[in-house]
This record gives sequence, structure tokens and C-alpha cells, in this order.
Amino acid sequence: MEQAPSSALGDHLEGIERGAIVQALEKTRYNKTAAAKLLGMSFRALRYRIKKLGIE
Repeated sequence: MEQAPSSALGDHLEGIERGAIVQALEKTRYNKTAAAKLLGMSFRALRYRIKKLGIE
């Protein structure tokens, strides 16, 4: 069965977000404070996203 376009878009955006977070974490040697700053978000927002996306 075909996915609804909004669901496919959501999955695509989630993949982009996951890639950006993982890249920032690798670049900062998994320093979440520095990675959040690099991404232009708060530490708490990054921590929430990491948990939501199942990273770590």
C-alpha cells in the first residue's frame, strides 16, 4: 500500500534531521552542548530530538 505524501515527506525530513544531528555530534566528538550550538538550537531541544529520533 502506498504511503500518504505527508507521511513520506515526514520520513524524508526526519532522515535529513537525523543526518544533520549525527554529523554535528561526530564533528564535536559527541559534545552535545557544542553540537547544539553548531545546529543553532538549545541543548534541551537537541537532547529531545536525539531521544525522539533514537540516536545514541
